[in-house]
Amino acid sequence: MTTIKQDDLDTFIDYAVEPEDREKARAMIRHFSEDPLVTNLLSSFYSSLPDAKEDCILQIFQPEHHQGTFLFLIRTNLSAYFYMVNAREAKLVATEGEGLPQEILEFFGFADLESFQKKHGDFGNHPDYQSEFAATCPACYTTDGHLHELGCPVEVCPWCDGQLSGCNCRFEKLGITEISNDTQIQTFQKIVEKKGRIPFDAALHRPSYPTAGDDKLE
Repeated sequence: MTTIKQDDLDTFIDYAVEPEDREKARAMIRHFSEDPLVTNLLSSFYSSLPDAKEDCILQIFQPEHHQGTFLFLIRTNLSAYFYMVNAREAKLVATEGEGLPQEILEFFGFADLESFQKKHGDFGNHPDYQSEFAATCPACYTTDGHLHELGCPVEVCPWCDGQLSGCNCRFEKLGITEISNDTQIQTFQKIVEKKGRIPFDAALHRPSYPTAGDDKLE
């Protein structure tokens, strides 16, 4: 999937970026060619320019993440935009000037925009984003010590220490033989959170798990 997006990105640049900025844009694509999160971000931006005008990303910041979902801020020639990004997609959620919607602030653990701004300021002192995939989950990309995206094939079951998305514990706790709807997923999420979900441990979990799984909760 990443290879296809990389090829698409090169084509998008010809239509989305002013001629004098195209090499700068392609240099950033090459720099993050092994980073699927930024590849999703770049693909989303250059395939659907937020202001429908030629533009180029100049800086990338990654201030927050939660269970495999990352908040990115990008600065461009024209403006600055917040995107929510995971292993599958990137979605534009706000401009920096607008500020983040309340539901997104709460998702990342902030009571309001003021508390977010108090922590992050205007990003003037924040370092640019750097890929650190040695310490991330190979499937959902959550970081060391944080919870996985529910359904990630790397997450460890708190009952049997097996693969949460592949063991039988989920069926036993729900009293069913298969999970077939969102209500069952939400019920199981409450059950496993009450038990205590196991955060990703880069030293213990990453080496022995595949990068994807066929049997997922969603």
